Amino acid sequence: MSDPSQLLVEQQAEPERSGLVACWQQKTPARQLVNLRGLPVLVLITESSYHAQYDHCLSGWLRQAGVANDMVRLEDVGIRGNGHMVMLEKNNLEVADWIHGWVQKNVH
Repeated sequence: MSDPSQLLVEQQAEPERSGLVACWQQKTPARQLVNLRGLPVLVLITESSYHAQYDHCLSGWLRQAGVANDMVRLEDVGIRGNGHMVMLEKNNLEVADWIHGWVQKNVH
């Protein structure tokens, strides 16, 4: 792409579920991020972050651009209450341990 105007986007008609924003996505055919294909990608969302309502959009954008990724909400794996600065919170070692496990499983 040589000019940002070549990136055509549209917003979802409805959010995927209550409490989330409607995502912006590429119009089809979506441009592909070929340099990221095949790399392990984790989109980690914390329950109380100000990003919690829209970080799922990043995961969807990546998928649409041909980049497989794991989108994980920490509350869905039993780690509750974290905000955006998870590395500074009291349970940061628990979160780091979960991330370490994901890396061990997915990074070869």
